[in-house]
Amino acid sequence: GYLSLTRGDGGQNLIGAELRDGLGVIRTQELLAARRIDGGVQFFSRANDFGFSKTAEETLATWDKDEVLADMVRVIRTFRPDVIITRFSPEPGGTHGHHTASAQLAIEAVKLAADPSALREQLPGLAPWQARRVVWNAWVGRGGVTPEGLLALDVGGYDPLVGESFGEIAARSRTQHKSQGFGALSSRGSALEHFRHLAGEPA
Repeated sequence: GYLSLTRGDGGQNLIGAELRDGLGVIRTQELLAARRIDGGVQFFSRANDFGFSKTAEETLATWDKDEVLADMVRVIRTFRPDVIITRFSPEPGGTHGHHTASAQLAIEAVKLAADPSALREQLPGLAPWQARRVVWNAWVGRGGVTPEGLLALDVGGYDPLVGESFGEIAARSRTQHKSQGFGALSSRGSALEHFRHLAGEPA
């Protein structure tokens, strides 16, 4: 499953003149096209991409935090993931305020999703769900963190049913994000990704 809190409508468009609502439609379709390739389930929240934000505090002062958290809890209780991976660190600095806020809210949403007393009125009929852990898919190397203390996993597997490596599938999926210029080279063979524990049971 892939949860995008916003639809990216506050960003720039590298393929046309559409901005704001028009760009949000384009980026929504790009995400759906990517999921058709990688087989994931796409989710969204009601968070507004209001343009570049320097800090998580600025972002959370603009977003309706309770509304976004309720959307996140709905996704967790519906999809019932064992592991939640954030793409960004909850620690400030080095990225967009929306990104930092998304990681901070993920940790909070996991706790709320497991609490049977939380959001009973907003999400009636959805049973609590306890994810086992939250991890950050950390950037290692140039501009990122060092691998010490991180869990390393080799994600360079091969899917014999599709006839492609996971790196090849991921490259085709990521290349759907044309309005952001997110082309990616495909790869086969070993590929390490690193993960930092954020919440829950350590791996």
